[in-house]
Amino acid sequence: MLISLTYLKMKEMSRKHNIEKAKKLIKTSKERGAKLVVLPSLFPVGNSFELYNNEKKMRSMVKNLAEKIPGSSTDILVKLAMEGEVHLIAGPLLEQAGPKIFLTTLVISPDGEIIGKYRKIVVSEKDIRLGISGGKEPIYVVLDNKYGIISEDDLMSPEISRILSLGGSQAVIGTMRALNKKQEIVKHLAISRTIENGISYLVTGEMIENEDGEIIGSSPTFITTPESLIYKEAEEEDSMILVESSIITQNKENAFSRLSNMETIINGLCKSIKKNRILNEKAITSKTSES
Repeated sequence: MLISLTYLKMKEMSRKHNIEKAKKLIKTSKERGAKLVVLPSLFPVGNSFELYNNEKKMRSMVKNLAEKIPGSSTDILVKLAMEGEVHLIAGPLLEQAGPKIFLTTLVISPDGEIIGKYRKIVVSEKDIRLGISGGKEPIYVVLDNKYGIISEDDLMSPEISRILSLGGSQAVIGTMRALNKKQEIVKHLAISRTIENGISYLVTGEMIENEDGEIIGSSPTFITTPESLIYKEAEEEDSMILVESSIITQNKENAFSRLSNMETIINGLCKSIKKNRILNEKAITSKTSES
């Protein structure tokens, strides 16, 4: 299966402009044989709320952008998948689920069916201050191979990658929000996870342009493999990189998958993630109360 990772320069909060760009890249990807297209974080508006220091403004943006799934953003993605006749991975989106807000990635089939839904587990300090909650557990999606799904800060968690690897993921697909500095660290993190687990990482980044035409943040789009480390990287805005899944997937039906105590190991890792998240949330709440 040919996979297309996009590298879009999105105008902040400009849905129509960004959707038209995505349509062109999806069409080009399809014409070149792609069956799966990965769109950037918080498409179609662009993940720019973390780029600002004005917390009041950011809270307002999060509140205004959060919506139920399905909702208007979901409808846009479903339409893009159906029109492009491709599987689509997009997110995270800001999902309103009852009183909680999650950063949620969707996997959509060419028929417009949501076949996967992943709520980002590792939330940043800023996410927590803005009222964003973490999800409970990693997920996999089975297409031609078994793929683990991650989002943004999940890349910093060795435990999540280990769970996905032990569970038989043959590669991991994720997105990274725009950063205003230290963009190269994203590649270093992915290389570390690749070396630790012996599987490839396909990461879709983005560029964010404000209303004055200035680039206020970016993150790279690239692929890592155990053999090449950085296997491919997008070099131009509004472009994509294509890769055949057979080149970057590994057979994980190995000693890990046959361990008799696999369930115990994975449960332990899940508990570790949950414990770390709770401690992090308590520390941030305590800090906020003191200030």
